[in-house]
Amino acid sequence: MSTQADCTAESPNTAHSIQISKKAVIVGAAVVFLLYLIACILTLVLEKGSYLRDETGAIISGTYVEDASLEGLKWWQYFAAPVMILNPAADGSGTVWAILFLLIIIGAIFTALDESGILVYMVQWLNHRFGAKKHILLFVLPFTFMFLGSTAGMFEELIPLVPVVVMLCYALGWDSLTGLAITVLASCFGFTAGVVNPFTVGVAQTLGGLQMYSGIGLRILVFVIAYAVLMGFLYPYVRKIQKQPQKSPVYAQDLERKAQMGVIMNDFTPDAKKGKALVWFGCWMLGVVIFALLAIIINRFVYEGFADYIMYVTLVIYVAAGIGACLICGLRGKTLLKQLGKGTLTLLPAVAMILIAGGIRYIIEEGDIMDTILYHAVNALGGASPFGGTLIIYGIIFVFEMFIPSGSAKAFLLMPMIYDMMDLMLIDRQVAVLAFTFADGFANVLLPTNAGLLLILGMTAVDYGKWFKWSIKIQGTLLAITIGILALAQFAVYA
Repeated sequence: MSTQADCTAESPNTAHSIQISKKAVIVGAAVVFLLYLIACILTLVLEKGSYLRDETGAIISGTYVEDASLEGLKWWQYFAAPVMILNPAADGSGTVWAILFLLIIIGAIFTALDESGILVYMVQWLNHRFGAKKHILLFVLPFTFMFLGSTAGMFEELIPLVPVVVMLCYALGWDSLTGLAITVLASCFGFTAGVVNPFTVGVAQTLGGLQMYSGIGLRILVFVIAYAVLMGFLYPYVRKIQKQPQKSPVYAQDLERKAQMGVIMNDFTPDAKKGKALVWFGCWMLGVVIFALLAIIINRFVYEGFADYIMYVTLVIYVAAGIGACLICGLRGKTLLKQLGKGTLTLLPAVAMILIAGGIRYIIEEGDIMDTILYHAVNALGGASPFGGTLIIYGIIFVFEMFIPSGSAKAFLLMPMIYDMMDLMLIDRQVAVLAFTFADGFANVLLPTNAGLLLILGMTAVDYGKWFKWSIKIQGTLLAITIGILALAQFAVYA
């Protein structure tokens, strides 16, 4: 039998980690479409208006003018909005194209890895190596994902690893909710702390004229607290479902998903070629972590705009890791190209969700009500106490996450005006940075307008409703803690 046949032949133990749940996709698409309709309705009921902007595109405080003469949306734009955001001239189109390209390439690479059996072999090896000490993984993996989110600002770049971690959780006797908490929830808890996140803290502090990454001591404390909150919920939950798997909210769905996989994770048989492929793949994944550390240094001391290229460099690392591992295992030629082509089609439902979610922002902006929404939100600050004003700003940033998922884009749009409001209330600008970082972190894995979150859920047995119901307890706890930290920050001076 040929080497290629050894790697790709179907067997009873064949499993696939990249599977899109039709139910999760339908639920996610329905939620996003509902928000899309709400955005359309808002353009019809709210007055049109605009702020003046400076040369950077930032809003100038106190310049809002209601203007009924603004053109707004033409009837056909309501239908064409998901496609219009791909126009290179559209604001934010570069980010949309980058994410779409990232997901399509990732789908291709990881489908090929699935076919080679390397991902399943990786899970089997990890289970064999750490099965008796699996709680070490439970504490180490979330810390790793939090670190990458809090330092290099990684979220979309980590999407390919989610189904692999979920599969590992199945092997260890846990559920898909545990896998999501270890990966996406941990990553966004890292965003909440934002220790040296170049996309949130870095941009916000630059716009505020603050020393880059100043106030890091308090953010490290937030990181520690966020990690403690996450593990304080996750560890007892894992122990509970280990004893009684039926207690998992997704028990039935996970059973169905594991039946589709048809693999026995406890059966580990050493394989020389897959072992070499795994070493190759593992070294490149370690390279992601090393690159994240180097990116922080380069962005801080060499080239401030380097953070904008993190996603692209990470994509190159994934391609090198995936293609190389497939070639080592023996998957090559027409078979490899076939799997790559199959993989590009796997994530097409996610492409549709991303376009619809992006269309929401397009409708709000082109309908000339983005500034109107912000104006009314800012008016709520009138007469508010310093702490009350800080909480309102927290809420404003959280709401605008629905329209502008990008942390850096929100910072450029909102932070100059927020700094002005903070100055008028005699609130330290570092408090504004904290409020911005906190709100951006939570919303990433809570609001259904985040197409990346919906894609991730589609790769698992968890739909948005179950995810919200399960995760809101953890996120609500951290929300309360961050509000307390903001209250304390009113009376503290840190640098």
